[in-house]
Amino acid sequence: MPANTHPTLVDLLRHQADRRGDKLAFTFTVDGQSEQDRLTYRELDAKARAIAAGLQRAGATGRRVLVICRPGLDSVAAYFGCLYAGAVAVPVQDRLVRLMAIVPDARAGHVLADAETQTRVKAAVDGMVRRPLQWSLPEAPLEDAESWTAPDIHAGTTAMMQYTSGSTRAPKGVVLTHANLLANLAAIHEAWGGTENDVAVYWLPQHHDMGLIGGILETVYVGCSTVLLSPAGFITRPIRWLEVISRYRGTMTAAPNFAYNLCVERSTPDERAALDLSSLATAMNGAEPVHAETLRTFAEAFAPSGLRPQALMPVYGLAEASLLVSGGSEHDTPLIRWVDRGELGADRIVDADPEAATTVSLVSCGRPRGGQRIVIVDPETRRQRGAEEVGEIWVAGPSVAAGYRGKPEDTEKTFGAYLADTREGPFLRTGDLGFLHDDELFITGRCKDLIILAGNHYYPNDIESTVQACHPVLLAGRGAAFSITSEAGTSEQLVVVQEVARQRIQESDLPHLVGAAGAALGKHHGVVPHRFVLVDQMTIPTTSSGKIQRSRCREMFLDGELAALFDWTAPAPDGTVMDPDSAAKRAALIQQAVANHQLKTQRR
Repeated sequence: MPANTHPTLVDLLRHQADRRGDKLAFTFTVDGQSEQDRLTYRELDAKARAIAAGLQRAGATGRRVLVICRPGLDSVAAYFGCLYAGAVAVPVQDRLVRLMAIVPDARAGHVLADAETQTRVKAAVDGMVRRPLQWSLPEAPLEDAESWTAPDIHAGTTAMMQYTSGSTRAPKGVVLTHANLLANLAAIHEAWGGTENDVAVYWLPQHHDMGLIGGILETVYVGCSTVLLSPAGFITRPIRWLEVISRYRGTMTAAPNFAYNLCVERSTPDERAALDLSSLATAMNGAEPVHAETLRTFAEAFAPSGLRPQALMPVYGLAEASLLVSGGSEHDTPLIRWVDRGELGADRIVDADPEAATTVSLVSCGRPRGGQRIVIVDPETRRQRGAEEVGEIWVAGPSVAAGYRGKPEDTEKTFGAYLADTREGPFLRTGDLGFLHDDELFITGRCKDLIILAGNHYYPNDIESTVQACHPVLLAGRGAAFSITSEAGTSEQLVVVQEVARQRIQESDLPHLVGAAGAALGKHHGVVPHRFVLVDQMTIPTTSSGKIQRSRCREMFLDGELAALFDWTAPAPDGTVMDPDSAAKRAALIQQAVANHQLKTQRR
């Protein structure tokens, strides 16, 4: 059982170092073939004390320390070194674009980064702040550990600032205490049920909450062993993730929905046949909307590899609640509701025939965990919604942070919500929409992303999924649907931007893809996009964890920054709502797309 009686993460790791000693805590591999580094619990504690001693001498105690994370175990030791110093860890990716968004806001006084990273980014980072930063290496001599002084910290001490992903707005620094993090580690354990005998495998970025809290801190909490894989190693060859699980007999893993899609799309039958996934007991799917089709195709593709459908566990969480809010179910396999799309657009949940064209599948993200309470609220009236009604998801509990650093107005708006009818609160307003059924949470979309056309509500993730189901070259998880205001300023118009695997299709076939997608949207949603833009792979902006940034994509579209492979505009003035059963209109859509493409080709 995990050590869950400690007031701080420092006490937790010190306890595990004494108890586990030379047990392997972390292994790092870049390519899944060779091991680059290993750390036992005792070695991690010693490294953390050595790094902390240097930070204490530099006056970092009580101050914010940027931990610039590159894949590897130095970043793990650096993070704990901050905690051991009594400093506030601010983990951040080693990419300049991310550093530019975070460094000026964090106002840290110190930086921990390895020599290679310092050579690459130090000058640029120093140019982002007014006062010089104090830079340190996470490679202090182990004898320095003897000069470490245990910090004067407690459960309510700030442990870290976790920056939000920035999928819908600029990243904000969420202030998390030791108590917040330990409560969330208990919540994750409640959903997962892991033991010291488990072997976890993660490729997630180590600065990201799912990779850091769910992967690294949860390892220490449970006392198990974890294999860390480079994110680049996964992206360049997704099946490598599953090969590492097979090789190390991994029992637990976690990743966003797109990762499971990639494993199916970019693996061969021979590669799958070489795997043994029978050891995998838990595969969490979170950080972005979980799709029923992803669960089905992944389970089917890797069933011959020994994967059990019961291992798949959709979860829900966000940085403002440390990480996990809900996950795990009493059902053997993920629970799926098939509901009427039109009723869903009116914020009502009505069961429907799974085979009907106007039916949408919604996946349960499990039960609330760790003593957290979820209520579904009308975001406008702030009154609690009834059963089988969609509303904004509000959360209260020990994992919820106190707020954002340096942003009192945003903190009050997001963390200080009260129910209008009962005055219960405060609650965290997640900005996500969903509903509860039998105490299980279903996510329907984001408040900020909701598309309203002619008074009807449409969820962009639902529209994107319909488009991507039309053809394998329309890449799963790589589209963005959003609305723009018409030139007359009198209505909203739908725009769909979709990435294409260009190497798998001829240019002359692009108009037919638009036609097929337009026909599917008309049939399933009753809408036709005003603009449909096909782009090359890796064009649509994403967060560091792979979330589509729809608002940023919208900005790029409006600013003419998208390099289109094919750009189609609807012949109708509005190009919005249409008769779902109108085959003539769908045929006209295809014909117009082809005509537009041929006309553009002739003009070149």
